[in-house]
Amino acid sequence: MVEYWSLCQETWQSLSRRVRAATRRDDADDHLQTALLNYIERPEGSVRHPEAYIVRSAVNLSHNARRREQGAPVEPMDWTALDGQAGDVTPLQDQIVAARERMARFQDGCAQLPERMRQVFVLNRVEKMPYGRIASVLGVSESTVEKEMAKALIFLQSWMEH
Repeated sequence: MVEYWSLCQETWQSLSRRVRAATRRDDADDHLQTALLNYIERPEGSVRHPEAYIVRSAVNLSHNARRREQGAPVEPMDWTALDGQAGDVTPLQDQIVAARERMARFQDGCAQLPERMRQVFVLNRVEKMPYGRIASVLGVSESTVEKEMAKALIFLQSWMEH
């Protein structure tokens, strides 16, 4: 188990270094975590190169955040161009079944997380609580919260892939 967590930590640090190098921003880990969660939520097998996908997504999230911070204007959507083109967006039955199976697998993975790691994950991803507040609520350092979150995301990614 120690070897597994060590490997997860090394993988996370490698991804984090790549995102930080590309973005030169302090919030690179936040964007990396969001990108990792987005990857986990994708249909299994839909991404050929997971590491590249996660890093590219994190970099894109970082660029989007920078644009929002700089107040870049957002182009209004021309909804008239979509008239009659939307079609039926109701998911197919097999898509619904597959989504339910992925959700059940994800819930099983969450149940496997150690208690504090699960608390950190739920407080951040479900309750939308920032790391500083989670640290205060749990009586731990913000660094501990960041590490627990990273470990949770790496574990859940691995869990969903197998």
